[in-house]
Amino acid sequence: MAKAYVKNYYDLSPAAPLRHLAAHAFAFGVPATMDSDTYGFFSICEIRFGGAAILDNHKDADHCYFILSGKGYSFIKGKRYEYQVGDVMWIPGNSDHEMYPIGVQTLKFLVTLTPKEFNQTEPFIRNINEISPATAAGYNKANIFSISTPKNGGSNTIEFHVVEILPDGSVVGEAVKESDQMTYVISGKGYAVVDGEKLPLKAEDGLYVPKGAKYELHPEGGQVLRVAQTFGPARLSSR
Repeated sequence: MAKAYVKNYYDLSPAAPLRHLAAHAFAFGVPATMDSDTYGFFSICEIRFGGAAILDNHKDADHCYFILSGKGYSFIKGKRYEYQVGDVMWIPGNSDHEMYPIGVQTLKFLVTLTPKEFNQTEPFIRNINEISPATAAGYNKANIFSISTPKNGGSNTIEFHVVEILPDGSVVGEAVKESDQMTYVISGKGYAVVDGEKLPLKAEDGLYVPKGAKYELHPEGGQVLRVAQTFGPARLSSR
């Protein structure tokens, strides 16, 4: 049975992805470690000055990228898209795409890929500042910025949110039978409780919550806990 875990970016071994130049990937989760049939992978990728992700196509699998630092651009189906910190870039399956940094700063971004319950969509760039914060059941004193869901142009494969939990707030999530979850800590510190097990969290941690597990997220130290939260496939309640 799959088990929750936490891995930190600085503890991960870099890998050189295929069809990437001057780039490294740091995998928080792949099917083997997550015991998952939903995620293709969840990782951080870095493309340095002069590097690129050259022409590729992932067939029936969607990519959801969240830009952490730097600027860049992509050609998707021959059309140019530019992005910066706080942007999500949605690359649908069956789409030829390339990726390049702009300037000398390393382009650093989260990558989520999953083919589970694929349905064809169109590319888009969307910034967190364009999204109105919302709340939901179980999100106590927490703002949710829903950047990609099946209802706003994404697909059934990936649901992507940025969540800001105030110092006295929490997230108490119901067990989701059909979806694995990966959560990346953008800033702040706190802890998770998954099926009764307490797991400390700090910046640049990746938390895996297997499908069917009950979980909680709590900030510590009087700080706002800011995380990127993904579900794959998107939860049925979001469709």
